[in-house]
Amino acid sequence: MSGGSRYVYGKNSVKALLDASPDKVFKIFLAEGLKPDKRVQSIHEMARDAKIPVQVVPRQKLDQMLRSQESAEAAARPEGHVSDEEESITHQGVVASVAPKTLLNLPALLKLCQSRKEQGQHPRLLMLDGVTDPRNFGAILRVADAAGIDGVIIPKQHSAGFGPAVTKTASGAEEIVNIAVVSNLNQAIQQAKDAGFWVAGAANDTGAVDYHRQDYQMPVLLIMGSEGKGLASLVKKNCDFLVKIPMHGTVDSLNVATATAVLLFEMVKR
Repeated sequence: MSGGSRYVYGKNSVKALLDASPDKVFKIFLAEGLKPDKRVQSIHEMARDAKIPVQVVPRQKLDQMLRSQESAEAAARPEGHVSDEEESITHQGVVASVAPKTLLNLPALLKLCQSRKEQGQHPRLLMLDGVTDPRNFGAILRVADAAGIDGVIIPKQHSAGFGPAVTKTASGAEEIVNIAVVSNLNQAIQQAKDAGFWVAGAANDTGAVDYHRQDYQMPVLLIMGSEGKGLASLVKKNCDFLVKIPMHGTVDSLNVATATAVLLFEMVKR
């Protein structure tokens, strides 16, 4: 787990993290029914000032998150090694999801892409709309790294966040891929268009073009939606064009990570 995404827990630990490295904190989770005190109030204020989302969840959810981290760390330890922290975890109703590295804002990511455009290249960006499963997110980051994508854009809300499941599935890609976090996907789409990107949405709509027939000889931002709902209606409306993967078997769709791999590598090949 060293160097990867993780959860930091406990009021004092989370408060110290917000004070020292707020740019690495993706989200704060608070337990339902948590009694407010000075430390909790301070965490709220620091998160607000740093524009870090705070989500209230059942206490059992926090227990589950930290158990998964414990399991991942135990599996990574050498055989026979016993951790110094064998006592039960006391998270005090406060957990922070910590990114593996400093996250970018969108202007910084677009600036990186501009240098590629000036060299006559076509930068590629990926945006995720509602991908909340950590294993899917980790697999997508691994695909993005393998395909040489310039960056991945994720929303502050309705995103998988960072944790041991992402770290394990990404296999190190989360440390390498540029990741930008935005508050509003539709505003981010417009910023990308203003920077010269064409926006492609993955959707199995009647008007969508088969992915292998689309021209990608331009800067492209590809948007992938959630498996359950796909792209949000306004996000889809703001796309310049839609692409689909024709299905010839009995299933009507692919896992979002698999579909992302198909589309990204087609974009790179072109």
